[in-house]
Amino acid sequence: MNARRQRIVGFVVVAVLPALLAFTVVRLLRDDGGGAQRAAPSHTGGPAVPPSPAVSDGDVDLAVRFAGSAPGVEPTFMINEKQAAAGPPPEIRDCRRFADWAQRVGGIPVDFTPSHVLSVHARRSLDLNGAWIEAVPVAQVSITEGDGPWVELACRDGAPTPTATPSGEFPSQGEDDSPPVDRPHVLVAGQTIELPMELSEPYDGGDAFPHGVSDYELTVSLEIDGIYRTYRLKNGDSYFRCCGRTTYMGYQAASYEWNLSPPRSLRHCEELRYAEEPPPPTCTVSQR
Repeated sequence: MNARRQRIVGFVVVAVLPALLAFTVVRLLRDDGGGAQRAAPSHTGGPAVPPSPAVSDGDVDLAVRFAGSAPGVEPTFMINEKQAAAGPPPEIRDCRRFADWAQRVGGIPVDFTPSHVLSVHARRSLDLNGAWIEAVPVAQVSITEGDGPWVELACRDGAPTPTATPSGEFPSQGEDDSPPVDRPHVLVAGQTIELPMELSEPYDGGDAFPHGVSDYELTVSLEIDGIYRTYRLKNGDSYFRCCGRTTYMGYQAASYEWNLSPPRSLRHCEELRYAEEPPPPTCTVSQR
């Protein structure tokens, strides 16, 4: 009897335990995607997952997006009327994604001082003492009536979602061009912060953009651990674009204003042509 028990124990040790061990290792590798498991870093003060960076170095990953004419103000675009009337696809339910969609389908922001949101993802622990951005036009864009008819497209959120972390805001640059004075933002490795940014005025005192529509990049200046650094950022794989125009002397383009809060609705106002004072707008609202 003892001999039989010893044979059973030996079989378990030699055959069964290695199989169980191999099965456990395979399950662990599958759960981890084939690599070692690591705790996900905390993203306090920013989105849970940082956006795809436009620029990376050993210290930070940077991305920037168009945010509107001012922080908290919904964006408005000049766009082809067909696109404006069709509106965004159903999965777009807030003005931030609306703005991304509008630019992808050819919308041009209607404003001469567009604002942006800068995303800073720390690759190591660091002190971020200041941030500035400046528009750098790279080419003018020919806009013709044949590409239209051009109308005004706007987004309205019934309950607006903040587009940036309030505590991350730096004060705007002063008239004496001195850097803003603010407490440093202490970031740990893996942390992301979003900063609402206004364009700095050009050093020559001129306009940020030439007359008409221009593609542009952004020069981003950061003070990291007391050292000033400069980066050049694009809008993903393309340029940013500014500045559309829908109002002229005696003319206001038709407008399409989408409210994305359920139930989704569209407010459409006819174009206005006038010699002196503009007449009252003619608008209709429909559920979409």
